[in-house]
Amino acid sequence: MTDDSNRLRELLDGKLSPEEIAEDPVLSSLAERIYGSDFLEQVGISRGETKRSLAEKFSEVEGDDLLVEISPDDSLPLPMPDDMPDVPSYDLSDDDVISRSLVSKLTIIGGFTGLTLVIVNLFYGFGNFLGGCATSLHDTCGVSMKLNWLDFHRMGAYDAWSPTGSIGIPDIVLSVICALTIILGFRRS
Repeated sequence: MTDDSNRLRELLDGKLSPEEIAEDPVLSSLAERIYGSDFLEQVGISRGETKRSLAEKFSEVEGDDLLVEISPDDSLPLPMPDDMPDVPSYDLSDDDVISRSLVSKLTIIGGFTGLTLVIVNLFYGFGNFLGGCATSLHDTCGVSMKLNWLDFHRMGAYDAWSPTGSIGIPDIVLSVICALTIILGFRRS
């Protein structure tokens, strides 16, 4: 082994003559792989001779062939297609897709409905629709009163109503929540 590694080192260092490389088919094959076939032609070695001598060298070896590995008789047999496990199925059922798209659609519809209600209440006023705003509470009830969102449960009280066009913190918070709901609905789909 050390003689072969020395010969390889001499080949790599360029210390071998073309005749020495041509005599050893393994070295000539390595030289062709390392330096290319043009190198062999430049030093005067034909590829046909090296291939023939390489084939002759390996045909001289009798008994154990180093290029073929023989497995022992008691080795495990290769699995046949019948023995193979089933391929896992990753089919998404249509029900999952429909329910996800239905949830996202309902989220988007809910967000748009809430945003529309906030805008209608701000600029037209729920006092025009709902009967909780009596003229005894405000002179403008039924004409241009918006419902204050924090007092929606006390529509008969004076504090539950304010003039249209006045924007309060609850109006802004509800608008932002509805807009985020719409965005969330689009992200789910």
